[in-house]
Formats: sequence, C-alpha cells, structure tokens
Amino acid sequence: MNSTINKDAITRMRGAYQAKYGFEMDEWTAVMLTELHEHFHDFGKNVAQSNSEIGKAAQLIKGQINQVHFKSDRQAFWFGLSRRLFPSLVALTGMLLIAYFVNQGEKYQAIARFQNSYPDFDQFRELIQNAQVHEEKNVTYLVLRPASDISSMKIGEEYRYNKEHNVVMVPISIDNQ
Repeated sequence: MNSTINKDAITRMRGAYQAKYGFEMDEWTAVMLTELHEHFHDFGKNVAQSNSEIGKAAQLIKGQINQVHFKSDRQAFWFGLSRRLFPSLVALTGMLLIAYFVNQGEKYQAIARFQNSYPDFDQFRELIQNAQVHEEKNVTYLVLRPASDISSMKIGEEYRYNKEHNVVMVPISIDNQ
C-alpha cells in the first residue's frame, strides 16, 4: 500500500469522477476515495490469495478421500462390520479382562480382610480343607468320628472326648516329631 498520494492520482480520480457523474469533486474527497481504492485493492488481493489456498486445501482433502460404492445396503453393512470388528473385539476382550482382574482383586481383598480379622485363621486352614459338613433341617453340622487311636488323629475328621472336662477336642494341628 502506498502511504503517500501524489497529485497525478488525485487529478485522475477527480477527472474519472467528473467524467462519469458530471460533478466536480473536491480535493479531500478525491484523497479519501484514492485511499479507499488502495485498501480495497489490497483486500481483493488477500481474498484472491485466501480463495487460492482454500482451493488447494480442498483438492488435497479430496485426494485423500477414497469413495467406496456398494451395490446394496447389506454389502455396505458387512464392509463396515469387517472394518470395525477386530478393533471392537480387542476392546471388548480388554474390558472383560480388566473386569475379571478387578473382580479377582476385590475377592482377594475380601479374603485378606477376613484372614486379618481372625488371627488364628491359619491354624484352622487344614480343618477347613478336610472337614465334612452335613445339612439337616436347615442346620449345618460338622461331621466328626471318634478317634480310634489318639496318636494318629486326622484333622477335620476325628475328635477326642475329654470326660474330665466334658468337652469334645478336635485337632487343628498335629506336631509329628
């Protein structure tokens, strides 16, 4: 853009205006119209350049799009399904594995809390593994037999009756030394 307006440009502007409309224009109006003309000329160049860049970008985008035409809706459906099936199965499998491991982690924590709340739990582990239970009339019983030989009692299966204290003694651990 030209910052100085010369006298020739003003004179040409006044002459063009007078030739076109038949009125004489004062000097300040001619200066203002010359400035506006220069600004609109620069603006026109910017618009043309922007249009050119937009056209180039549109051609680039059109070159990257691959159009696919199908004979039927069914064919289009199967094409779309085949493109999305593998990633969907991977995502679903991942979500199921995460859900499984979260569930297992919660079960593990529940068992750990149970064991921590009963400090003698480890001593009863073999009793729990070997014990036999019986349910009768909505009551669950621990089934034990009297021990035939006290030196070889089976944990969770046999008991010894102590007449002196009138109690049943069930072995929970045996020290075989």
